[in-house]
Amino acid sequence: MSEKEHIENPVTTWKLAKLYWQSDQKKIAYFYLITLIVLTLFSVALNVGVTYWYKHFWNAIQDYNKSLVFELVLVFIVLATVFVLTSVYIYYVRSKFDVRWREWLTQYVIDTWLKGQSYYYIENFDEYTDNPDQRIQEDVNQFVALTTSLFLGILDAVVTLCSFITLLWVLSGPLTLSLGSLGEIHIPGYLVWIALIYSIAGTYITHKIGKKLISLNFRQQKKEADFRFNAVRIRSNAENIALYQAEDKEKAGIFKSFSKVIDITLQVINREKKLLYFTRGYSQASVIIPLLAALPMYFAKQIQIGGIQQIASAFGQVENSLSFFVANYSGIAQWRAVVLRLTTFMNKMQVVEHKYADVKKLERSEHSGKAVVADGLNIHTQTGHTLFTDLNVRFEPGKDYLIKGPSGVGKSTFIKALAGIWPFVSGVVRLPEGKKVMYLPQRSYFPLGSLREVLLYPGDIEASDDKLYGLLDEVGLPRLKEELDEIKNWSEILSLGEQQKVAFIRVILAAPDWVFLDESTSSLDRDSEKKLYGLLKEKLPNCSIVSVAHRESVADYHDEEVVFKPMSSDGPNPGLV
Repeated sequence: MSEKEHIENPVTTWKLAKLYWQSDQKKIAYFYLITLIVLTLFSVALNVGVTYWYKHFWNAIQDYNKSLVFELVLVFIVLATVFVLTSVYIYYVRSKFDVRWREWLTQYVIDTWLKGQSYYYIENFDEYTDNPDQRIQEDVNQFVALTTSLFLGILDAVVTLCSFITLLWVLSGPLTLSLGSLGEIHIPGYLVWIALIYSIAGTYITHKIGKKLISLNFRQQKKEADFRFNAVRIRSNAENIALYQAEDKEKAGIFKSFSKVIDITLQVINREKKLLYFTRGYSQASVIIPLLAALPMYFAKQIQIGGIQQIASAFGQVENSLSFFVANYSGIAQWRAVVLRLTTFMNKMQVVEHKYADVKKLERSEHSGKAVVADGLNIHTQTGHTLFTDLNVRFEPGKDYLIKGPSGVGKSTFIKALAGIWPFVSGVVRLPEGKKVMYLPQRSYFPLGSLREVLLYPGDIEASDDKLYGLLDEVGLPRLKEELDEIKNWSEILSLGEQQKVAFIRVILAAPDWVFLDESTSSLDRDSEKKLYGLLKEKLPNCSIVSVAHRESVADYHDEEVVFKPMSSDGPNPGLV
């Protein structure tokens, strides 16, 4: 089945744009939109007034009418002041609108990303979706800013065109061309036709030159994100890289990534250079064309200098409106690239959600019994390799179990299957109803924040300072008592052993009925390991412990062993002894 067949309701450009306008914030959104439209209309009206001002001012100059000149200067000061105020409020209202839209859309995308564990499947099993963090942070921001900018630009262009085209038609009058013996041809509003033909030609040529910018911008954003990811990866693994003394290797890798950024950037620059050659020349030519077109009327004494200025201003406004596509092609290309990245990302989340929902045939639910039961589990790797077939395991409450087996046999994958996050599994998992189950990986996740937040993660658990101080003492981390409210990158500051001690504090604070520990003491010495298991049994006497471990000493803290063995090549094998 193709990816498109998995998408019941694909996110298109239009759907992405209208999401906000159908949300619970649509009333405030329309308020901002209407305000922006009114301010834009008022701004265009001011431009019309300035056009008439040009005519009267230059006519007064030509007539040496000093008093009228000074009066018109005062009028200009008023017009300019109102124009500045209007421009400032357009910026202010638009900026606040952009912030609100971005806030809502970012929350929406994050909700979609985290819903159904799409983030987990994309990160671990999908090689085609790059840098979700960039799409959420940068692409959403650019989408909102560019969409607002282009909408207001189009609105301004349309209103300006409607306001000035009639004025230009009247000002230009008819053009009479002699065809010799064939007579004459009269072209009404000839300046309008000149502006129209000039703009259509410019738009066509601009598109022919710049259409490759869309794909180039898309690729540039990807290469930039890949380069940033490589830099973050070095920062996150600084200690390991330093221990390997692998600086030269990492330097070569990040320079290779950066060279791709430079290469695509140069391609964008070369394409934009070609586009600029045309658009800048086009812009310069548009200054002289209306002046040349108006000179015959001036030399025929049909208009004064002020009339030429008014025609030039009106022609410029009409031509600019018709040439919106020419002037904003680079922005449109960038907007299109951003839209493609966002829509493909959001559609990919739907694809992944449906894909792994189809792959995962695990029936996972609660039952009235007290045991954790796995019946008939068939577990595979992402590549299709079979780890277990018809695996049946039962963990009774009140007992502690140690899961053993050679590396790679699938012990950790079994725990992931019980937790419901491994997609390549079928069978039945039954959990005791109303009981709290907790899973502890070898290396726990540490959120950015204070040590207190790290200890209480992920639940809304309340614990007094005295309780936290006591637990830090008991696990052997008394030095951290004075740093409870210090905000640091604790995953980088604490050693792996110290992180595992913190993870045990989390378990004690969460007080689950069942806890599954996956190599959760692998970085600790035996005395520390013994202390932590003893602490669990002391603080949580009714909690059943299931551990995955290679160290033989861990068996001392459990009642029973479950040993997984590799699948046999000569037939079905439950993978369990």
